[in-house]
Amino acid sequence: MKLVQSLRAAALLGLLACSRAESQDGLTLEHKLPGSFAQLSNVVEMGSGRVAFADTRAKLFLSADLASGDLDTLGTRVETITAESPAGQYKFPGWVARLRGDTVALVDFAAQRTTLWGRGGKALKVLGLPPLAGSAPVLVYDTVGHGYKIDYQAVLSSGEPGATARPDSLPVLRITLATGKVDTVANLATPEYGQARFGEQAQEAVKVFAPNDFFGVLPNGAAWVARGRENRVDWRDPRGKWTRGSGRKYRPVPVTQGDRDRVLAQVREQGEQYGMPQELKIEYPFAATKPPFDFALGRANGEVWLQRSRAEEDAALTYDVFGRDGAWLREVGFPKGTTLAGFGATGAIYGAIKEAEGRTVGRFALK
Repeated sequence: MKLVQSLRAAALLGLLACSRAESQDGLTLEHKLPGSFAQLSNVVEMGSGRVAFADTRAKLFLSADLASGDLDTLGTRVETITAESPAGQYKFPGWVARLRGDTVALVDFAAQRTTLWGRGGKALKVLGLPPLAGSAPVLVYDTVGHGYKIDYQAVLSSGEPGATARPDSLPVLRITLATGKVDTVANLATPEYGQARFGEQAQEAVKVFAPNDFFGVLPNGAAWVARGRENRVDWRDPRGKWTRGSGRKYRPVPVTQGDRDRVLAQVREQGEQYGMPQELKIEYPFAATKPPFDFALGRANGEVWLQRSRAEEDAALTYDVFGRDGAWLREVGFPKGTTLAGFGATGAIYGAIKEAEGRTVGRFALK
């Protein structure tokens, strides 16, 4: 299953007016890569002043020094990956994660495997992960030996043939990389569902723009859950104790007909690649309002940045920042056309910057 999130300024202006009186920060661009890329993944630091990221449309794994503009292609893209393929080969690089030291993990969506890379962009090995909870990849890692995976199988299947499971929550599984031991460390709210129709075929589908929970970890294994329905961040310390965050009020942004038309156009465009007839009648369930945030990313210092939903798709993004105690700290406005792509160990903020053609990577600092 492919999960694609391509998710508008009167309502937002009202919200900003309330927040600015409390605390607002902006960004200063320090460096930007001179080239452009078709479609960027996240960005992680890999030591020696370099960052790693993937161009997911060109299907390349890349390393760059933003200060000098130097850019290298790491490894080799191939059409076929087998069990014997070396770690330096990949088919569809889609996500990068930071592990211990200068080691990064490259998640290959097509080959359904993860490879480890070290200083200088050297491919080290294929990471052995136990087969569990379906084929969705492990995207979250700490630096103390764990990977984390959301068990979507809980809603995608059930014990009875033809039945649809609707559990109360989605478990987050923690995998000890050295031994393969698995335990559950958090539970996320299940998605909201509605009726979808493709021609004459009707089925349940997740509501577009409905709130979702997001999960992440700090390097030391402390975990956080951003709660989409409550607009808050809860924390779990490394010993397993939970701290409930403070919910923050927000003004809901209505879902417009323009939003619906845009999403359905994207569904048709993606479906065309798989032979879906363009004249096929499509109906999708939509929430009445957008969630308080539609993306979340954690920072090593204990901050969690929640990307506010926008009234207009091309409006500048604003992030609500929550602290290690679950309290709201401030908002950070991004330049128009820039989205959060990652954080650095010494305060760097990485963004994907929209260019005339494609996007590039920039390093920012808080003003």
